[in-house]
Amino acid sequence: MTGAGLLVHLAAPMQSWGSPSQFGTRLTYPYPTRSAMTGLFACALGLPRGSDLSDLAGLRYTVRIDRPGRLLRDYHTTGGGYPREKTVITAAGGRRPLKEATLQSERWYLADAAFTVAVTGPPATTDKLADALRHPVWHPYLGRRSCPPTAPILITTTGDPAADLLRLPLHREPEHPRPGMAEGCVEVVFVHDTDPGTGHPPVTQVRDHLPTDGTRRFASRPLWETRHTFTHAQHAGTGTAWISALTTYTRT
Repeated sequence: MTGAGLLVHLAAPMQSWGSPSQFGTRLTYPYPTRSAMTGLFACALGLPRGSDLSDLAGLRYTVRIDRPGRLLRDYHTTGGGYPREKTVITAAGGRRPLKEATLQSERWYLADAAFTVAVTGPPATTDKLADALRHPVWHPYLGRRSCPPTAPILITTTGDPAADLLRLPLHREPEHPRPGMAEGCVEVVFVHDTDPGTGHPPVTQVRDHLPTDGTRRFASRPLWETRHTFTHAQHAGTGTAWISALTTYTRT
């Protein structure tokens, strides 16, 4: 099926969408980043680092946060318990003293999160990506190689993927009603990388835009948010219940 865009789904026990971090602390954004999506697609296409990414730079993304997940910290140490001649080498080429030999770091993940992403672009590019996601050259992962997806990433190609986000079943269980919301309904956050036409300014700036030459000099870009009410019937649950609902939707 040829269309102007893709619907992709990103779900895993752990995901990590790296944000600018310093030293031993590696943070994550609360939703997939443009640079990570570019990397995911480049992986499926089999593009080595340094490849021309100009066609991927023209893609536009709308992220639906099906399940925001929860933050999970992974604590690491390295270099401790060794004699000094085997401790971690410093930037100057020496060895750390024993009392400073153990290096500590922490990596942050999103646990049990799920996102559905509308990817819009020229049909020649989106059709190529659809084929690559069906038969990836290298296995795609969700931010880090330790985060493989739990289901096929490609849902379908479609002429208006952003509109489909409003109808596609949610990958989450029904929730208890919140104050001011009808029973069984929930507000779902959409994150847009172009102005959705609400008349509101961007809610934030994220530094996750890669240049087209494949180097890793990230630039900032604005993001907008909208909120949409989803009913109890649109909550498809998880596991096989969600897969069945998704299959029914894509075949109608």
